Amino acid sequence: MINIDSIVNEIVKELLTEASPDVGPCFFPGKFKPPHKGHFDAAKYLASQNYINRVYVVISNVTKFGITPEDSLYIWNQYLEAEPNPKIKVIISSESSPIKDIYTFLKNNPDVTPVYVAAAGEEIEGEGRFGSLSTNFPDRVRIEKIPDQYGRISATQMRDAVKRGDNEDVYRLLLLFVLVLTRCLKDSQIILFRVFLLRH
Repeated sequence: MINIDSIVNEIVKELLTEASPDVGPCFFPGKFKPPHKGHFDAAKYLASQNYINRVYVVISNVTKFGITPEDSLYIWNQYLEAEPNPKIKVIISSESSPIKDIYTFLKNNPDVTPVYVAAAGEEIEGEGRFGSLSTNFPDRVRIEKIPDQYGRISATQMRDAVKRGDNEDVYRLLLLFVLVLTRCLKDSQIILFRVFLLRH
């Protein structure tokens, strides 16, 4: 049986949310080479906020560690195929950095406000790339801090572990990454991925 009161309450809630002056898009820029479960969980967290109407994951257009932007986009799409979320859209940066894409968006869409920009805690500190956005667009840009628990399998952690020669940490992080990937890939892709790992 359909509960009319429940449907009306949902519609009213949606209309009030859309009318709120605090509702806007959120950009989640990064290299994402590779995108890991922490990144995907962060995007889902951002999409769950009622003041964010769309999350734009913007992938850097450079190849890093042999991972192309297209590879990164493919992995993101595998995550979204496994757990669809209509509020999350993944794109490859058309500029020299994802931050420049945000500048371009802000300049080309002066009526869109606020515009949220997602960043990890350590990226927010100081006047780095995120600080410059806030400085240049103080009335429009709002920095959205990603909670620390979503950065637990970072590519930076992996690189640091390799530099330190900490093989135990490298194996732990690699295992987590492989588990995340295999969870999102179809059976045939899992077999091919395992064959690739055995040969290399």
